[in-house]
Amino acid sequence: MENIVVSFRISPSLDLQKLAEVLPDAKYNPDEVPALVVQFIKPRSVVTLFSNGNVALTGPKSMGEVEEIIKMLRDRLVVVGIHTEETPKITVQNTTISTHLGRTLDLKALAKSLQTTEYHAKEFPGVIYRTDDPNTVILLFDSGKIVCNGVTLEGIRGALDTLMEKLISLGIRKEENVCQK
Repeated sequence: MENIVVSFRISPSLDLQKLAEVLPDAKYNPDEVPALVVQFIKPRSVVTLFSNGNVALTGPKSMGEVEEIIKMLRDRLVVVGIHTEETPKITVQNTTISTHLGRTLDLKALAKSLQTTEYHAKEFPGVIYRTDDPNTVILLFDSGKIVCNGVTLEGIRGALDTLMEKLISLGIRKEENVCQK
């Protein structure tokens, strides 16, 4: 797991200017972005708060980290007098995982063999593999690295399983103990 992006509502409304003044690690520049940005070092993540109380959280590597960051954010807001949702409803917007085949790939040949791919070496150094799920995309690189973006972990796993079946049918096998679930 590389990254999870979630959104949730922490409060009915937020005074971003006031929060910027009382939260020492907050950055607020309304001329550039109408949101307050708070970075957490451990677990490494970025929280973006909007005046309507909505929050975008980027960077955690697990749902456990998501919950930990939400708790830290809630604690900070409560300390400065903001009423927060006790258990906000979390919506996963995107999940990114990566793995490695343990071997190099001939991207030009692979793009010709696989259907539903895009490959323009001068524009992007990888094959873009489109899955049946419009919310899931897999990137394959000549180094053998695979990066998959999707909404649900189950969708990503299903897409990777389908891709691996296709790669195996083309004679491309993964090294043992690689691409484990």
